Amino acid sequence: MKQLLSQLREVGTPTLYRKGSSLYFQGEVPRYAVIILDGVVKAYTISREGNETIVHLYGKGSILPLAWVNSQSPTALFNYEAVNDVRCLKLKRDDFLHTMSEKPEYLREYLDYMVHNQASMLLRITGLAQSRAIEKICYTLYFLTFRYGIERGGGAYVIDLKLTQSLLAELIGQTRESTAKNLKILKEAGVVDYTSSTYTVNKARLEAYLGEDSFRNLDIS
Repeated sequence: MKQLLSQLREVGTPTLYRKGSSLYFQGEVPRYAVIILDGVVKAYTISREGNETIVHLYGKGSILPLAWVNSQSPTALFNYEAVNDVRCLKLKRDDFLHTMSEKPEYLREYLDYMVHNQASMLLRITGLAQSRAIEKICYTLYFLTFRYGIERGGGAYVIDLKLTQSLLAELIGQTRESTAKNLKILKEAGVVDYTSSTYTVNKARLEAYLGEDSFRNLDIS
């Protein structure tokens, strides 16, 4: 959305959310659309027992709350919280929609974003449906690569998202110990390499690990 984002910078208000700050609470009526420029926002729910479940992670270029922006919901569907310091643009929904309608190329960029977002959500759901922890991690890495991957050559993609093992474990609903164990297995298999907050995925090896048919209709490049 390079062209659209460039135009939105002229009408949006630069805003900083510090780590741990809430952007919106579930059920709240949003006042502004938020476009992330840098940082990570988690969307999550809280059960009656007080347990938190991360639904999605949003990084650079994400628009939220998307259902509200598209007039599909009058309120925020989830809680949105800054995982780290988040720089973003805030603008009124009408300003966003008006800007998007100014030029056909803006609308095409937004539609491309919507399609890509939908496909990544399907990958996310597929990952959650897996029974084995290592398969949950594989599908989650593929989802993150599909949504935020930057090609580095040789089939390697860097996930452009500051992602700790603890956050990854929360995302897949596993313990940090289990996540660390399975990441080590995948690293030894050449599927992923990682530091404290950076993950580099070998797309071909990840597909081969799970079976290429699983991703036949998806194109990250």
